[in-house]
Amino acid sequence: MDYSRSIRGLWLVSVLVLMCLVQGCSGATADVQLDNFRSILQRIVNDLQGQYNMSVAAALYRGDTRRSGHESSIYKNKAMPPNTSIAVAAGYTDAGLDMGHASREALPDDVYVWGSITKMYTGPAVLQLVEKGLVDLNDPISMHIDPLLEHINGSRLIDHFGTNISRVQIHHLLHMTSGLEDFDGEDYAQYQFSHRHYDFSPIEIIGKYVPGRLRYSPGSRQSYCSTNYVLLGLVLANHIHGTSGSNYSWSTYHQKDVIPAALREAFKTTDFVNHGPCEEHTPVHGFTAGYTTAVIPPQDVWNVSCAGGWTAGNFLGSVGDVAQYTYDLYNVDNPMIVSKASVAHMINFTAPEYSPGHSFKFYGMGTFNLDWSVGDGSIAAYGHVGDTYGYQSQTTYFPSHDFVLTVATNVETNTQKQPAQFTCLAFNEILAALEGKNAPTCEFIVPHHFIGTCNCTY
Repeated sequence: MDYSRSIRGLWLVSVLVLMCLVQGCSGATADVQLDNFRSILQRIVNDLQGQYNMSVAAALYRGDTRRSGHESSIYKNKAMPPNTSIAVAAGYTDAGLDMGHASREALPDDVYVWGSITKMYTGPAVLQLVEKGLVDLNDPISMHIDPLLEHINGSRLIDHFGTNISRVQIHHLLHMTSGLEDFDGEDYAQYQFSHRHYDFSPIEIIGKYVPGRLRYSPGSRQSYCSTNYVLLGLVLANHIHGTSGSNYSWSTYHQKDVIPAALREAFKTTDFVNHGPCEEHTPVHGFTAGYTTAVIPPQDVWNVSCAGGWTAGNFLGSVGDVAQYTYDLYNVDNPMIVSKASVAHMINFTAPEYSPGHSFKFYGMGTFNLDWSVGDGSIAAYGHVGDTYGYQSQTTYFPSHDFVLTVATNVETNTQKQPAQFTCLAFNEILAALEGKNAPTCEFIVPHHFIGTCNCTY
């Protein structure tokens, strides 16, 4: 056991009691709690920065629980103060994985590249169309994509995929059960790294890098595939022309519009990139040790295009922005991005089996099941992970405790371990602080890649 952490925890509890007696509990307790939470996060990112030689930023967020007019009974007796917003950072943004030259210290509000966490914006944007009655989850995708393609280049999905594409429906794309193959393989990566500033359009991605066949019958299996969310982007781009009167073009779709106008001003660093290398959009370099779907040598990817598969991977922003968006999206009492019914779709992890005997359900709609990253599955946790050239990240909402943990790193490791490792350590130590317990000793283990186990002892 780490006795220094245990003594510090008991000291903080004593301070809380004393301040409650002298000042009254609410304000004094909250201030000390926030300082404690900040110390926990800062210590963890400091340790991980040294372990992985990276820059890292992390945030803890809980919004205004009174905005819905009441606080749900599930949050009673929980000590996380409302309006909690903490961000910390460690390391240098121009160095990682023993590459680069460490000169610029990481800041909590630095803009990171989030890769697939973009899907947590694209999925809800499509569900907003469903709520408006413009799209049905059972509609064939060609119904909502072909009009755009016909205006742009006179093509239809059937020209590339054949007649089987007519069986793919909107919910198949959202739920990763379409049977389509991923674009992000060896050919795509090799072309991108040999033409580093080149920005792929979604039309080119689908036409050149997605095989014109289905791997399996739509709905029969679930397999993670970013092609699904590029096609959902085309659904969204098609529908803006019915309301805006703009010319038909994928690039005229503004991805930030998923955030309701009344909230948009709060997300000052949120951006979606269609053009240019990452060096034009952020001071945070990205360093890759390799890539899971292509043979790429270790390198700094800062001068590679940040367009990242468009609506499947082009989001940039700070950990604070991502944490607040995650909370506003999933908050149990009063979700602010989509309706409660839409959130229920997003966190419905029921899916076909990969194969007989395989029961883990990993994906809802634009949402990962992340309970494995904090324990044995008894605590619900969901959100999304990001893994793109040179950057890996995770943002997680905990409905039973109503707060979010978000982490971004400027390295891409072969195990993708460091974001979930932060989440494992931070959640369990914060939970212990909330419950007045000594901090646990936790270890996060990844057997191969990405999904692992979080084991804690008290």
